Amino acid sequence: MAKQKAIKTKKPQRVLALDIGTRSIVGVLLEKKDETVIRAVEYLEHEARSMYDGQIHDVEAVAAEIALIKSRLQKATGLKLKKAAVAAAGRALQTATATASVSRPHMFEITWEETKALELEAVQKAQKKIAGEDKNLRDHFCIGYSVVNYTLDDGVIQNLVGQTGSKIGVEVIATFLPRVVVDSLISSLRMAGLEAGSLTLEPIAALTVAIPPQMRLLNLALVDIGAGTSDIAVVQRETIVAYAMVPVGGDEITERLAAEYLLDFNTAEKVKRQLSEEEILTFADVLANRITEPASAIIERIKPTIKELAASVAREILMTNRKPPDAVICVGGGSLTPGLLQELAGALELPTNRVGIRTRETLEGIIGEHPALTGPQAVTPLGIGINALASRPLPLVKVRVNNHEIPLWGLQEVTVSTALLTSGFNLTHLYGRPGMGKTVEVNGVLRHFKGSLGTPATISVNGVLGGIDTPLQTGDSVDFIPGQDGEDAQIVVRDLLEDTQGTIFLNGEPITVQPEVYVNGQLSGWDDIVPDRAKVQIIGGQPVLELLIKAGVDRDKLHPKTFHFYVNDREVTREWHPCRILINGSEANLESLAEYGDYVDFSFQAAPTLRQVLAVEEEQTAVELIVNNEPVVLHRGGIMLQMNGKNAVLDDTLEDGAVLKVMPQVLPPIVSDLLTQITVTPKSSGNLVIKVNGVEAGFTTPVNSGDRVDLYWEEFE
Repeated sequence: MAKQKAIKTKKPQRVLALDIGTRSIVGVLLEKKDETVIRAVEYLEHEARSMYDGQIHDVEAVAAEIALIKSRLQKATGLKLKKAAVAAAGRALQTATATASVSRPHMFEITWEETKALELEAVQKAQKKIAGEDKNLRDHFCIGYSVVNYTLDDGVIQNLVGQTGSKIGVEVIATFLPRVVVDSLISSLRMAGLEAGSLTLEPIAALTVAIPPQMRLLNLALVDIGAGTSDIAVVQRETIVAYAMVPVGGDEITERLAAEYLLDFNTAEKVKRQLSEEEILTFADVLANRITEPASAIIERIKPTIKELAASVAREILMTNRKPPDAVICVGGGSLTPGLLQELAGALELPTNRVGIRTRETLEGIIGEHPALTGPQAVTPLGIGINALASRPLPLVKVRVNNHEIPLWGLQEVTVSTALLTSGFNLTHLYGRPGMGKTVEVNGVLRHFKGSLGTPATISVNGVLGGIDTPLQTGDSVDFIPGQDGEDAQIVVRDLLEDTQGTIFLNGEPITVQPEVYVNGQLSGWDDIVPDRAKVQIIGGQPVLELLIKAGVDRDKLHPKTFHFYVNDREVTREWHPCRILINGSEANLESLAEYGDYVDFSFQAAPTLRQVLAVEEEQTAVELIVNNEPVVLHRGGIMLQMNGKNAVLDDTLEDGAVLKVMPQVLPPIVSDLLTQITVTPKSSGNLVIKVNGVEAGFTTPVNSGDRVDLYWEEFE
């Protein structure tokens, strides 16, 4: 019996996410296979104030707490944890906007590579703004950037890729962290026996799960209110357009409580957390005095501080967004402060229902619950983990670019573009510009011809060809050779011709013709160069007159003849062309252009018919009747013609000098005309009864619109 092959199962992705906050550290172990599952959670409050405003002040103390969380998670899961995903609060976050634009050949479609190179050029300009003229770009990590908008020929457009235009531009907002801010995080992890698997910003992490992509068409502000800082991310048109940070948070409320009631910090923190849970609170101050007071009274005493916190956050949102957003989504433990959301709504002049909280319970796509991971404070640690699972985590690395050592850190990943940004290369050389194209108007239609493609920059990593998105690791060596521009387009007349000759059928006989080409009004040879913006006329066939002469038709027979005649005493002069022309069965004339493959038929008619010169049709009148209770429409009428005193018809040949009389003739219908449109079945015996408007009538009785006619067979009794 044959052995069955073992079914390979998909190896799950795991990530340890650490939310290292001012008041506490949360460790979440996430596992993703088909779904994202919370495997384990550990929560630990700092024993001492080892962090202020989101910045680590006591690396050893924080490292010891991280190590304890790591140990507990390993014991709970049986896993060996080596790396952790972390987020920076953004205390020293620096943001700058910059633009870049470039002229280019109009006809080439804009590529992803060209767009990316333009973005990186703008990011580099923002980096120089942050660093200043005399500072080293390598001291500032570009941890992320967002495109504010693209422009195409000075008009705003959503996406450049695939478009064509002569000038493209981009505006970006880029965020940078000084290396010293990152160092404390890395040192704490290293002392705890962990590597930094990925680094992000806390507002970006929170936004990953709090504002899914389908919500980002709105102009939303996300505020992560922690103990020491309030981090802000602004979303608009599916893009994160700005980051900001306010160095105040829940600790300000705690400190105000401590001052109002003479409490130590930990007691004040406990009181703050109970404000939204208890109506009456009892606690002791530092002198052991027991205090019992309603929560509403306590809130009233700290209300000025709540107002100040809300005002600070609102001020930063308005400065960043330049107007109130559509709504504000708050996360973080500080967002539970009583009255804070209402104060924030008031400061932004928004309805109170436009400022809300996102909690663990509202997050979709994450399975698992834990008592330490509830409410709005669960959003950021989960966001750190989800963000790490969705990207390629890479640590701080050192690489060489054209033999110069560059230390790097990327928000999502370290790539060649990260290295080039930090190395100081002029990124306008990332992509060779295409050669200038030419625009030529051919028979009234614009045609565009591209120059040759420019060559992109040559990038190799460790001797192997790569690209600007190639990931890098410590020790990698990058060689960068700038791209070269392409050559301009060259066009000769022959390039504009689809066919150099063709066949036209004249009365069934084939005739071969060649096109004639005029460039800016001058007859040109097929190897002549066509200048840019030239007007070119290609006669890809021949006028019927030239075809007939080429076929041997006597030119004199083609001359038009003038007829003079009178219509109802009015003198008329009509020019008549004796040669009738049909092109593919449709009426044409001697000036019509016959194109390749056309069938041209011609015949001669010495004089026109009356129908051709009078351009009249036999006019008919509609008579609407009710016959046997059913509607019936009859058409009657016409015209009477006389030529030189004799009756004529429209198909008679016109005589030169003829006197024509044209008179309308309206003949009313009679009953017998109805028998062509209705059926009256005869009986074996009896009489046909005919009545018009109830009066007996006969077959010749006239009928008019609106008459009621009865036609039926009446049997003998």
